[in-house]
Amino acid sequence: MNNPVTRLSPAEEHTEERETACEGYVHRVLVAGDIFTNVVLGGYPDETISSRCARAAFAGKWWGIWMSGFLNLFQADHGAKAMAGDEERAENVEELERQ
Repeated sequence: MNNPVTRLSPAEEHTEERETACEGYVHRVLVAGDIFTNVVLGGYPDETISSRCARAAFAGKWWGIWMSGFLNLFQADHGAKAMAGDEERAENVEELERQ
């Protein structure tokens, strides 16, 4: 089974992080619902379902590979972009904690 998740280049990752930093209210609420659902399903807090699937795909888990391939039908490199977004949100929280 081919892995549908590819790592983003540093430039692509920077672009995704910058876009995440500018998310509007509605998008942030949707992400919060995504994270809540991921936790209810046994995932880590502060991780979206998409990131969890991408991480599973990198680990060679069939369900992560399948789900990442499915999500790619809606957005190319969705899992890798979701991972960059999760990282940006985590960095934003770390910055807030330092203030």
